[in-house]
Amino acid sequence: MTRIYSHIDLDERCKIARWRMAGLSVDVIAEKLGRHRSTIFRELKRNI
Repeated sequence: MTRIYSHIDLDERCKIARWRMAGLSVDVIAEKLGRHRSTIFRELKRNI
C-alpha cells in the first residue's frame, strides 16, 4: 500500500493560524483542510 504525503504550504499555514486565533478546534481545521488532526497538531507544535 502506497501513501502519498504532501507538505503543508504557506497558504495552509496562514489558514491554520487564522482559524486557531478565531477559536476553531483542531478537528474542525483538519476537516476544512482535508488533513488528519495529528498533522495539524504537529504543525501547531512546530510553530509555537
